[in-house]
Amino acid sequence: MDVSGTSDLLGQILERTGLRGQLYCRTVARAPWGLRFPTTTVATLHLVTSGTCHLVHGREVVALGPGDVVLLPRGDGHAMADSPRSPKVPLEQWLAERGDGPARELGGRGAETRVLCGCFAFDEPGAHPVLRLLPARVHLRGASQAARALSPTVSLLEREHERGERGASVVVSRLLDVLLVQVLRAWADAQPPGGAGWLGALGDRTLASALAWMHAEPERDWSVSELARRSGTSRATLARRFAAEVGIAPHAYLTRLRMQEAAVRLRESDDGLASIAARVGYDSEFAFNRAFRRAMGVPPGQYRRQARS
Repeated sequence: MDVSGTSDLLGQILERTGLRGQLYCRTVARAPWGLRFPTTTVATLHLVTSGTCHLVHGREVVALGPGDVVLLPRGDGHAMADSPRSPKVPLEQWLAERGDGPARELGGRGAETRVLCGCFAFDEPGAHPVLRLLPARVHLRGASQAARALSPTVSLLEREHERGERGASVVVSRLLDVLLVQVLRAWADAQPPGGAGWLGALGDRTLASALAWMHAEPERDWSVSELARRSGTSRATLARRFAAEVGIAPHAYLTRLRMQEAAVRLRESDDGLASIAARVGYDSEFAFNRAFRRAMGVPPGQYRRQARS
């Protein structure tokens, strides 16, 4: 099996995690205005299509301008406002009061800002480090070449949402999926060597090879030595570089990958637990049960019932 340089690992991983994008508001805000977004289990995306505003994220205040894109991979609570000092309305309250429509208005009669707000859910967000190993905030400046390259997708997204024609929700969701990949790719390309973490590893031939082998055969009992041999490097070098770039050791990554695959099979198939355990590399149902519970917080049988309820 030849995996070197041929697999689109980012695409495979995002597809396998059940990525679903949703645009929940297109905001026309006039100063003074402010929105408070709660902590969630999904990633949040904001696109400033015109005007300026401020993102309040933890203790940081970030000025945003036209074309800026912000991704909060971990679903952190945050706020958006014309000024950090402006009163902020809880998002749920504002959405309930404004109802449905192509655009929702907010604030007073001052300077206007337009923002698209969306989110990305995964079938099992804890099963793969695709977002958890990113920084708490990914920010592309509108003046950057990377952000400008997103403008055709953003324009299509805005137009499709505004028209609201038949099938618009599906088109909008797919465009958001495309946008996420573009944002992740653009951010990774802009980082210095070693600064893009897990995404950067996909651009490293040696690490990408090790990742590809694990994704091709997650049920195999991969040793670091075997992965290193197939990736053309030493065991010590692979272990060190993998931990530095990906953020976890190869064995821990393999375990998460196996749990992701097991979660998919529990949701989508009627296979017995022993069969699923074998498919993801466990000799016994007991060992699989213990590993799954440690990773997901519930035993596999309970996970299956909850996923289907």
